[in-house]
Amino acid sequence: MGDSEILRIVVREDIPEDSELRRAWNDLSRRMEPPEVFYSYEWAIAVQRAYGGTLKPLLFLAYEGESLVGLVALVRETESRIAFLAANTGDYCDFISEPGRRGELVEAVLAELKTRNFEHIVLTNLPADSSSVAAISGGARSQKFFLHSRQAYLCARVVPGSSEERAKLKQVVASKKRLRRNMRELEKRGKVRVQHDTQWRQIEPILQTFIRAHVARFLTTGRISNLTRPARRAFLCELARELSPLGGVTVSRLLVGEVPAAWNYGFQFAGSWFWYQPTVNSIYEELSPGYCLLAKIVQQACDSPEIDFVDLGLGAEDYKDRFATASRQTLYVVLNRSFSDHLRMRIRDGAAAVVKKSPRVEKSIRIILALARRVRARLRESGLSGLLRWGAQRIWSSLFAYDQVLFFEWPATEVNRKEPSDLALRRLDSDILGAAAICYEHDPKALQYLMRSARRLGSETDGGFALLTADETPVHFCWAKDFEGFEMAELDRTLNAPRPDAVMIFDCYTPASARGHGFFAAAIAALARELHAQGKAPWIFGAATNKASLGGIEESGFQHKFTLGRKRILFFKQAKGSIPSDSPAATSRSLSAP
Repeated sequence: MGDSEILRIVVREDIPEDSELRRAWNDLSRRMEPPEVFYSYEWAIAVQRAYGGTLKPLLFLAYEGESLVGLVALVRETESRIAFLAANTGDYCDFISEPGRRGELVEAVLAELKTRNFEHIVLTNLPADSSSVAAISGGARSQKFFLHSRQAYLCARVVPGSSEERAKLKQVVASKKRLRRNMRELEKRGKVRVQHDTQWRQIEPILQTFIRAHVARFLTTGRISNLTRPARRAFLCELARELSPLGGVTVSRLLVGEVPAAWNYGFQFAGSWFWYQPTVNSIYEELSPGYCLLAKIVQQACDSPEIDFVDLGLGAEDYKDRFATASRQTLYVVLNRSFSDHLRMRIRDGAAAVVKKSPRVEKSIRIILALARRVRARLRESGLSGLLRWGAQRIWSSLFAYDQVLFFEWPATEVNRKEPSDLALRRLDSDILGAAAICYEHDPKALQYLMRSARRLGSETDGGFALLTADETPVHFCWAKDFEGFEMAELDRTLNAPRPDAVMIFDCYTPASARGHGFFAAAIAALARELHAQGKAPWIFGAATNKASLGGIEESGFQHKFTLGRKRILFFKQAKGSIPSDSPAATSRSLSAP
């Protein structure tokens, strides 16, 4: 505990489960300029419950007598570095008090942090229009911290305004050609309606579908959703459970029939409607259902006098700009005790700003950093000697190699092979992809495969499949497409089919933690039987060097028919072998080689 001349500061290393503190905390948060759901007691307690295993909260409570007049929830990141508790979850973070007492609060907290030997204070997502900005500047001078700040995010907002302005804005939104066109197309697939759920009993059953859709949507863009992490999923659940009695959480869905096309996990709080964590169903992606849902929310806000603005949150996306009528700037503020640390940060931020002005330079640097991360990962996994061997093998194989690929056909007669009854082959969809990414969140290779699969999912020629266990866990993935015209990257060839109904099974993958259980053989056998039942002739291939894959193919019942090869000497490549066929027109074509 520390003392200032006016305020008494109490420091706690947790967010206490205390109804009186909850009441006083929320009373203060509603006096903020403006109030935000991120400043509420419910937000802080949800963060602590979800991230409690790794989080070290530091709560500063400022009292005048027995009355709570200010507070700030921080988190100890290291022994010398501290930040806002909600920095990784809240779009806005701040010191909480009446604006007129902000200077006292900030001064007292900075003095306490200095006494506790914190060298670095990182304040992210601080609203630029908050009275805390001037208070932090004054407090940094008096407590001898070096202050550095820069612009962080520009948050788009829709401000309906007066009743006349609301009517005009609603009409402008309704008249958007893109909205009318997409809504007409959605209506062709089923009745379109918007549903807003605010009670925990309504929200809980739909969270799982929302989470999987969000994860799958990120995979299609080559990113990993934060919802693959258990703590983030737990946070959304805790937050909805805490805020729903207050009417603070609103999960919105754009429904086509009974199928969700778009979601927004958001908030209605103290006059704002927050667009916090949206996502879309991939099968409706070409019709921009997220854009349609946001348009409907803006229109409903225009009809609701209690809504002062729709806040579109952190991140600059083009679709937000189509609705925005105002914006709010946030800052990234850092206080350092050391001048050398302060100087390094200013130089680093200055260099980053210069780099961002040239997209080409920024892209090149990102590529270099990604390569460096891969090399470091290989070094951790195999050591220096393993890294050198891997590099030498890659160089040698790129210059001198003879690659052989074996091709197998599913027999015309049924293979007598008993399949496990607890396994099921399903058509791959975004829900299964989302579940798989959550299941294999710590497996980088599996996530890379799922990203590739997500991008391919919308293809009209490729069909994806997943093998599921009895508890719905995806344990193997594979794809099928027409043999004719199949691009074989392993041999730099485009293939002609040995028969018109031939279908190729390809890009099979079992995550590392699921290997050793025969899932590969079970999956391709199940897929081959399904294709065979459709009147197709299933084929599959495997590299001659991949003994495990060849063993699984033979175990499943496929039979070897022929082998193709490619010889590579320096920069010259030569194809070896051809595809046998009853049709004289069916031959293999080599792609042009340097």
